[in-house]
Amino acid sequence: MRSTRTTLVPRTALIAAIAVAGLAFTPTLASATARAETSSARTATGLGILGLPGANGANGVGSNGGVGGLGGTGGAAGANGNGGTGGAGGNGDGIGSTGGGGGTGGAGGANGNGGNGGYGGAAKLGGTGGKGGVGGVGDAGVGIAGGKGGNGGASIAGGGYTGGKGGAGGAASPVCPGKPGGNGTAATSTAHGVTGATGAAGKTTLPC
Repeated sequence: MRSTRTTLVPRTALIAAIAVAGLAFTPTLASATARAETSSARTATGLGILGLPGANGANGVGSNGGVGGLGGTGGAAGANGNGGTGGAGGNGDGIGSTGGGGGTGGAGGANGNGGNGGYGGAAKLGGTGGKGGVGGVGDAGVGIAGGKGGNGGASIAGGGYTGGKGGAGGAASPVCPGKPGGNGTAATSTAHGVTGATGAAGKTTLPC
């Protein structure tokens, strides 16, 4: 019995020593993991969310020998603002008829998105639709976009004239959105359409 008791005491002491060492080591691992997670979170925050370029507009449809206008190019991305979507091209119906091209989307700003490009004008009877206006650029204000480009005027009265171009959208300010551009007027059978007015830039002070 004395020999058995003597053997049990060292084994008990060894198990206790291992347990103590394990407890002392665990907080170190937890602390290292926490520091790594914190560092990762800080890195993700520092990168921010980059803006995206705008999508290109759809091409217009050509029918009966006509040609649809090309969709506008999407606007360039800003630091955090997205580029505006390009405007859709106008439809062309009939031989010699060409739909107007869609307007280019506005460039994104530091935070605000660019305005969308205007639609191209429709064409018939040998006419040419007006080109859509360019979207206004974004600025620093979050959720404050540039103005939409005006739509191109139609040319459907005959005579081979061109619809007016859409006016460019106004640029955003840090506090107010840009105003939309005016639409181009339709061509008549004897004259071209008139270009739409340029949209006003966003006001720099509130109220907008």
